[in-house]
Amino acid sequence: MGKKDYYKILGVDKKASQDDIKKAFRKLSVKWHPDRNQGSKEAEAKFKEIAEAYEVLGDPEKREKYDNPMSGFDFKTSGGPDFGGMNIDEILKHFGGGFGDFDFDFMGGGKPRQREVKGKSLRIKVDLTLEEIFNGVKKEFKIKRYEKCDHCGGTGMTEESRKRTCKSCGGTGTVITGGGFGGGFMSIRQQCPTCGGNGYVIEKPCSHCNGHGVVLKESKISIDIQKGVIPGMEIKYVGLGNAAPHGEGTNGDLFVVIGEKPHNTFERDGNNILFDIEVPVVDAILGCEVEVTTIDGKTLTAKIPQGTIDGTNLRFKGYGLYPYGMNTRADMIGIVKLILPKKLTTEEKKLLNQLKESENFK
Repeated sequence: MGKKDYYKILGVDKKASQDDIKKAFRKLSVKWHPDRNQGSKEAEAKFKEIAEAYEVLGDPEKREKYDNPMSGFDFKTSGGPDFGGMNIDEILKHFGGGFGDFDFDFMGGGKPRQREVKGKSLRIKVDLTLEEIFNGVKKEFKIKRYEKCDHCGGTGMTEESRKRTCKSCGGTGTVITGGGFGGGFMSIRQQCPTCGGNGYVIEKPCSHCNGHGVVLKESKISIDIQKGVIPGMEIKYVGLGNAAPHGEGTNGDLFVVIGEKPHNTFERDGNNILFDIEVPVVDAILGCEVEVTTIDGKTLTAKIPQGTIDGTNLRFKGYGLYPYGMNTRADMIGIVKLILPKKLTTEEKKLLNQLKESENFK
C-alpha cells in the first residue's frame, strides 16, 4: 500500500504555505474534535488521521522528506508517533496539551486539559562510516542543550525569590480568545504569553538562569546506533533534548539524522556493497583467481572465468550490509575492471600482432 496523501487529508494544495497548512489543520481539528463529536468513532478516526498528517506537513523538514520520493520517508520509522495506537488524550499531550499550545473549549463550557510541560527537542546529523553502519556503533559527542540550573536546582528561584500569581491568566496558565460561531460556540484556550503557562511569575529570580531554571551547557552524550541504518533516517532518543523550564516537566527528545561518509573501496547500493575487481587483461582472457576482502575483513576467492569482459558483475551472496532491523545480510557485488598496459615493447607488439592472426582472436 502506498503512502498516505497527507495533503488530501488536510484538504490543501501541495504548494500550500506552512501557514495555510496550520489553518487547514485547525479548521479540521475543530470539526472532528472528540469533545464536539461525543462517542463518534468516525470523528476519532478522522481526528487521528489529521493529527498524523499535520505531524508531518507541519514540520518543514519532515515535509521536505515526505515530498521527495527518493528520500525513503516512512512516518513509522522517522521518529513520528503511532497516532493510530494512541487515545485522544495521548495525542493532545503529544502536541503539548493541545495543538501548538492551543486547546479547544466547545460550547463555552469545556475545561482546559492538563498541559504537559516538555523541553524542546534537538536535531543533529551524525555521519557514519560504512563499517559503522555494518556493525552498529556507540557514538559519543558533545552537544549544547539547556540543562537544569545548578544554582537554583532548576526552580528559577533563590531564597529571596517569591512566586506571584500571574495577573493575565489568574494563575490558570491559559487565556481564552475567540468566541465566534454564534456568540460563544467555540473559543480557543491558549497558553498565557505572560507567564508561559506556569500560572505565576517570579519576583527576584535566580540571576544565573533569569528565573527559567535552565541554562545552556555543553554536554557529552553517548548513543547506540543500530546496524543497517539508512542515510537520511531520523532516529529518536527520548529525553536527551533540552530540559523543561522551572524543573516542572520532562526533557525534550534528541533526533539524530543519519549521514554516510564516502568509502575508499566500497560503494553502497541499497543494502548491497559494490566494489571494483581489477584484473589484468591477459588474466581475464585466460581465466584466473583473485582474492577480495569483505566489509568485515574476511578474504574470499573470486574466480574470473576465461574470457571475462570489462564490467562483468560477480555476486557474493550474504556478504553485504544488514538491512535495518534484520539479521540476514544482503550481497557484495564485484565489478570487473580490466587493466590494459599503457606501454608495449617491440617484442610485445610483435606477439600481439601474431595473436591477431590466430583463429580465436579474429
